[in-house]
Amino acid sequence: MAKAKILKKEWHPILAPKIFQSAVLGETHVYDPEQMIGKGVTANLMSLTSDVKRQNVNIHFEVFDVQDGKAITNVVGYYMVQSSIKRLIRRNIEKISMSFPCKTSDNKTIQLKPLLITRSSTTGSVATRMRRNAQDLLVKHISSISYDNLINDLVTHKLQNSLKKTLSKIYPLRMCEIGSMEIVDLEKKEQVKSKAKTEKKERPAKKVEESKEGEKVKEGKEAQKEEKKPEEAKENKEASQKEKPEQKETKDTESKEKTEQTA
Repeated sequence: MAKAKILKKEWHPILAPKIFQSAVLGETHVYDPEQMIGKGVTANLMSLTSDVKRQNVNIHFEVFDVQDGKAITNVVGYYMVQSSIKRLIRRNIEKISMSFPCKTSDNKTIQLKPLLITRSSTTGSVATRMRRNAQDLLVKHISSISYDNLINDLVTHKLQNSLKKTLSKIYPLRMCEIGSMEIVDLEKKEQVKSKAKTEKKERPAKKVEESKEGEKVKEGKEAQKEEKKPEEAKENKEASQKEKPEQKETKDTESKEKTEQTA
């Protein structure tokens, strides 16, 4: 009898992309290196660039390949820490936020959420103009560069600085940042939408069935009540008939007692 092989878990490193000098993001404990594909890792930008000013940004990575037992990742998300955004917002300061999809030159769809903070409060027309200009500038710029170049521009703050310089001509800005950036999986998005539609269609059908069942239960209860009514009436009649002779007997005994007392 051949002995069965006992599988043992092994530690495998997870590496960042070349833009971060293939730094080790961490290690994972798996039976097979192929199990690492699809795993996600989040790291702070300060630990990757050794720049203290970038501690307010988190980068999300996803494993897409395994080479020599090492997990190779791609950047799939860029997010500002929410607590850092809250600290920037003060009185008499306008926060202008927006969200829109973009496509890179290598046909990758991303969802971008720029964040603008002015030096003082503005009017609605100025805020609308800044939103429109920011969206036009970003869509035009991102469509002309690859996804890797976009990540490089975000990490080095090149994109944010150029946007701030252009928009400050409309109204002085205190800060211009990208609140979040993530790759949009169109297939998953369509699946989620189709699921939501089917659920909406199924809900009213279920409600109709439940209401029908409820009506049937009510009808059954009412029929049972109607059946019980004649039976209860019969029982009441019999009880009343039994009570009558008893009442007569009590009356006769009372009359006898009265006659005896008078005698």
